[in-house]
Amino acid sequence: MLRQFDSLPDMAMVKQLVYQLVQQKITDPGRHVDKPLVFYGAGNLGRMAKLYCDRLGIKIDAVVDQQANQHRQDPFWQDVTLLLPEEVPLQLKLSSLLAICVANTVFYPLQETLTEQGWQDVVHFYDISEAYRDKHPLSNGWFCAQLSTEEAEQILTVMEQWNDPQSRAYHLQFIAWRHLRQDWLFAGAEMQPDNRYLIPEVKSVVHQQEVIADIGAHHGETSLLLLDAVDYHYESLWIFEPDPDNLSLIQSKLSKLISRDQVHLYGTALSNVSGRRQFFAGAGYACQLTEIGDTTISVKTFDAFDVPVTFMKLHLEGEELNVLQGAEKTLRKHRPIVASTAYHNSLGLYKMAAWLMKTLDNYQFFFRMHSGCGTGAVIYAIPSERYQRANNAGVNNES
Repeated sequence: MLRQFDSLPDMAMVKQLVYQLVQQKITDPGRHVDKPLVFYGAGNLGRMAKLYCDRLGIKIDAVVDQQANQHRQDPFWQDVTLLLPEEVPLQLKLSSLLAICVANTVFYPLQETLTEQGWQDVVHFYDISEAYRDKHPLSNGWFCAQLSTEEAEQILTVMEQWNDPQSRAYHLQFIAWRHLRQDWLFAGAEMQPDNRYLIPEVKSVVHQQEVIADIGAHHGETSLLLLDAVDYHYESLWIFEPDPDNLSLIQSKLSKLISRDQVHLYGTALSNVSGRRQFFAGAGYACQLTEIGDTTISVKTFDAFDVPVTFMKLHLEGEELNVLQGAEKTLRKHRPIVASTAYHNSLGLYKMAAWLMKTLDNYQFFFRMHSGCGTGAVIYAIPSERYQRANNAGVNNES
């Protein structure tokens, strides 16, 4: 279901919509693969979905993509049939399960278009991954079956503390997908796929003496993005990535940077306490601390590293709040900008934001959506003293 609003919500409207959410519920959308599986999309999400299916032994019968000719040249797809949309036979549309593997789009208009083209069974890939959580921890499709009145009150407390109405709109959009699998679109709060971690409010306050912590660095993409934002003038960069495969790619990709004294690379997992935890390795984006992990690794708190951080980015597949709690002393002492993903589990509904708002005094808080289907949600916390200096300098902070 697609629901569109022609304005940003004030708090009266927010309250009305939150209580509407509480009163509604749907059945679990998790979907097992029970017929031939076809992907729609061979981009980053499609690649992650293929790695996922390969790991679980789920056969992919075909992949449909507007750029199929280009993807056919990629060794990654060599064992899969790639088709242009116009090449898909009708029988395949009638008999298969089509999994949408496109991140930066609104789901329901695309689903409707594909249905009009003859596809009979269209779901999002994350609804498939949700059905196999006992075998693979990828949680981007998590679903909140019921919201209580008490939870609604907690959500409203957070809503009141966002800095702008756009944040409230994005937060409502996030909750609507997670609870009802509905697309809620607000005029003035469009998806922002191109500025994750560097929204205008953040970009306007970064400077060339930043001490940057990239926690959950994957292949180092965000490290490079943040360094580019400060024209590679920075005090130091601290990279944390516990997966050996990802770490190896970082070492190769950032080899020239790592050779400098100001770059510190750690193959260490972080959490709220030091010790040992199970880890799901070799899964690309989906590597994470989890009880179904296939290896055991040591974990530390961020506080243990005593980093005078000024910019902290976190993308940790659901471990974000634990890591923030393990960095509380550092956060209070050094008052960094915080940019943390918040979409991997139900902590993103309100608990992560509530903890940040309680812990970080005199901060400005923002919520943004950088991709569709309840993913790409990032919480931003900016020290008021930095934010106000930028405003006083006449910086335009409109998103």
